[in-house]
Amino acid sequence: MKVSNKLNIPEKHILIVGNRSYKNLGDELILLWTVKLLLQEWKKITIAAYDTQRLKKFFSQFIDVDKITFVTEIPKGFRSRIRYIRKGKLRERKLRRKADAVIIGWWEIITEENKHSYRYRLASLLPCLKKPRYLMGGIQFPKKIFNRFLFKKILKRTKRIFARDHETIHELKKYGYNNIEFFMDTSYFAYDRKKRYGESERKYIVINLNKNAEKFFPEIIQDVKKLYNQWYEVMYVPVAKGKNEHYDDMRYARKIQKGTGIKDQRFSQLDREENFEYFVKTLAQANIVISSRLHLFLIASFLGVPTKVYPYQKKILKMQNTIKELKI
Repeated sequence: MKVSNKLNIPEKHILIVGNRSYKNLGDELILLWTVKLLLQEWKKITIAAYDTQRLKKFFSQFIDVDKITFVTEIPKGFRSRIRYIRKGKLRERKLRRKADAVIIGWWEIITEENKHSYRYRLASLLPCLKKPRYLMGGIQFPKKIFNRFLFKKILKRTKRIFARDHETIHELKKYGYNNIEFFMDTSYFAYDRKKRYGESERKYIVINLNKNAEKFFPEIIQDVKKLYNQWYEVMYVPVAKGKNEHYDDMRYARKIQKGTGIKDQRFSQLDREENFEYFVKTLAQANIVISSRLHLFLIASFLGVPTKVYPYQKKILKMQNTIKELKI
């Protein structure tokens, strides 16, 4: 299994959809470096995002955002649809229709571990249901009858699937879909992996916890206490910065500090948004990374930093296997 950076997509104007920019590091990096790979092939790109202005600001560290068209994602709820209409976003349908093809891409983009995954992915294609489409990321074959019906609808015009793990490839081929290939999670390309950052004079660990992995809280507290007692500093990175409980990682910074009794001078926050190069350098020089977020685990693994990950969803186990297969 090799890591390729060439996307086999012949169409010229690509619309990328999939509930992007919820202030989540992994989602942003997957999207950003999918965009960069497409720009290398001289594609014209339109991105559907939840918060287009914030996404443009973050991306401006890496690319010329004036080359990209940003549109607001299709809302999924009743109240959000009303706001969407009131703000005049229906006019953006014309921008969507100009695309020659659509990429549905995100993390584990289609899975029953997320309640409305199949329905939301299908809704995100409006008003481009008749356009050829490509799927990127992780996919789990549905067990529920209605989800299987929706999955067939999604696959109907899918020209190719770029799967980030072998299990997805195996499951879909067993289902009878063969136009599929391995393509590494695009966060793999998020920085110069040949660059050497050297060693830091400080001893520190980097940690993260999120709502989905809350059941591991006692174990993480035990891990952090043990290292803190060995005179390691503790850096907490909020991988997701949203407002609701599933995307507000900062609430766990306070819980971990309180649960371990770490003094302020040895507990700090590592920001991953304002200066990404500094974030990568700091992460690369950490002694160990303890995480429940997939992409903090992935980036640390790509950098060669010792990691301990708490797998709250199957996607983490699948990517652990992928990293072993690639011998990263």
